[in-house]
Amino acid sequence: MRVTMKWARAATVAAAIALPPSLAEAQQAVRIGLGAPTLSFLPVWSGRALDTFKPQGLTATIAALPGGDASALAALDAGDIDLAAVGPDSMLRAVAKGQPFEIVYSLMSKVTLQLVVSKDFLERAGVKPTDPLPKRLAALKGATFGATALAGAQEAAARWLAGQGGLDAKNDIKVAQVGSPIAIQAALEAKRIDAFVLSPPEGFLAEKAGTGLVLVSMGDEFPLLAKQPYLVLVAKKPISPGASELIQKTVNAMQAASAAVLDKPAETADAIQKQFFAKADPQAIASAVKSMSSGVAGRGAIDVDGMKNALTFNKEVGNNFGKEFDAAATKDDLWTNSFVDAAKAK
Repeated sequence: MRVTMKWARAATVAAAIALPPSLAEAQQAVRIGLGAPTLSFLPVWSGRALDTFKPQGLTATIAALPGGDASALAALDAGDIDLAAVGPDSMLRAVAKGQPFEIVYSLMSKVTLQLVVSKDFLERAGVKPTDPLPKRLAALKGATFGATALAGAQEAAARWLAGQGGLDAKNDIKVAQVGSPIAIQAALEAKRIDAFVLSPPEGFLAEKAGTGLVLVSMGDEFPLLAKQPYLVLVAKKPISPGASELIQKTVNAMQAASAAVLDKPAETADAIQKQFFAKADPQAIASAVKSMSSGVAGRGAIDVDGMKNALTFNKEVGNNFGKEFDAAATKDDLWTNSFVDAAKAK
């Protein structure tokens, strides 16, 4: 359930953090594969921008692999990377097929998707962002949503929202395949679509352009979506002592990166923008970091309630893994908090 930002594609392959040869030799390498280069993987970006890996004695190589989550998990299984940063839905699907993976850290602990609608649609529907949530969702009847692809995460989220508004999720809205976020923004401006569901900063960009408004921030308005591992760091089992040490150092670095997002959001956003998204609107990066910061407040912690929420949401949007998972029974097998707990104890 993730989306790629239009200005994030320039970072599809990220190089290792540059260090002098003598220091690099003393550092331990960690290789992290990204399912998609979206800013929703916020601790990864802030960790690289602020180099929170270095104090842990790590040199980080982070790359978004062509093929998305499936490719990242395949690379993890093959031993080409040490950790995969993916959505839990992809990981659960792989585990259901017998692959030996375990979630070791929650990189984003809320759903970051936002429902953005055109100003023209708001006027026609007679609704505004300050209206009660049920009224806003019921107003979606007859809306045409733009999506990167049909039957994907964006369509699933749009139809889920319609259902939450008491609508017929299958028939009361339409979904059109438009293409990239750039194409979706253009379609909204041209009034070919009424709405879209994407992660920040797309809502900010639509509002700045005067073409649309954020009508619903999903992770902020639905308790089910406000607390769940939405993007995760996955390791391959069995985890050897050496791999365990590497994961612990990486988790320590991610926690330091998350702390920076919470304590110094403006400075962190500025560092991310300058190092990785130089052509992006600095205000867009700052807005995105601010809107998603609550998703890193737990510093990667996972609990049974959060896992239950993730499993429930996946079921509600139609993700069938071919196997039922129990949040409590799978602790320290499907997911673990041991590395986060150890980091907090330091």
